[in-house]
Amino acid sequence: MREAIVTKFGSPDVIQIQDSEIPEPKAGEILVKVSYSGINFADILSRMGIYPDAPTPPFTLGFEISGTIQKVGRDVSGFKRGDRVLGLSKKGGYCSHCCLTSDFLFKLPDSVSLEDAAAIPVTYLTAYFTIIHPGALRPGEDILIHGAAGGVGTAAIQLSKIRNAGKIFGTASDSKHDFLKENGVIPISYSENFVDTIKNQTDGQGVQIALDPVGGKNLMQSYKSLSSGGRVFTYGISSMAQSKTKSLFQMAKVWLTYPKFDPLKMIGSNKGVHGFYLGSFNDRPALERAYQDLMDWTQEGKIKPIIGKIFKLEEAAEAHHFIQDRKNIGKVLLKA
Repeated sequence: MREAIVTKFGSPDVIQIQDSEIPEPKAGEILVKVSYSGINFADILSRMGIYPDAPTPPFTLGFEISGTIQKVGRDVSGFKRGDRVLGLSKKGGYCSHCCLTSDFLFKLPDSVSLEDAAAIPVTYLTAYFTIIHPGALRPGEDILIHGAAGGVGTAAIQLSKIRNAGKIFGTASDSKHDFLKENGVIPISYSENFVDTIKNQTDGQGVQIALDPVGGKNLMQSYKSLSSGGRVFTYGISSMAQSKTKSLFQMAKVWLTYPKFDPLKMIGSNKGVHGFYLGSFNDRPALERAYQDLMDWTQEGKIKPIIGKIFKLEEAAEAHHFIQDRKNIGKVLLKA
């Protein structure tokens, strides 16, 4: 099998393609011949040595895959060789073959392509659990989406429309504003004071939900953009990745600017702060409900993954450069 290995923490150029033996599935595991692997910002932070769960190099990147079952291990039911699936790989998804536990593997409807499937697990499940439940965006409520032209951002736009959101605000690079406007989003430049922009366009009220993968001081600004009864969901620390290698100075700067929320002030303002991390989310019934909703909406044409570019597995380093250079709109995939 082929896999993309992080040989040491650093820039995208530390990623190397290596050959190894195809693994045998253990009890409770399923061997999948991978068609596509999704790239997420967590992969970039892991490569840099910033992500909390990143193992010590050498290790294989990748949190999500789509493909076809090649072999089923002991004590597995409901799956068979030849089934088309998507899955949360936790790690090790940048490869031609991957063993996953059956708890994090889902069968694909015939109408959903393997290409689209690889763009769904991390991005759409993150958007689902921050907007649908427990986010509970109600019809007419306004929402702020940071990084709105990225993978989670484009998924969040589509789910916000399913919930009949009011105004959808999205931060993005200026070059991506036309895309946001075409998709019904009010674009906000990174150079703008987004709190002022939102307050001015909501009669001083603010949004009901803010999605913040940036962290640091940006999180407090997202909190300030909320209306009474609003809630901010934080699910990332992209502000630590201003360059392509780890900077202890930048990390310290971000940690020092992280807000400390006062529970009494939160009570008085009727605002909430929620954290979400798909990597430690082990509620299988909730995942199944979310997955079924997402598959239903996909088959109904209500959601459609926006895939910005597909690279070959051998081009994994180039794909990381592409994302960190802010060139992508939507999801970036690797073709095994």
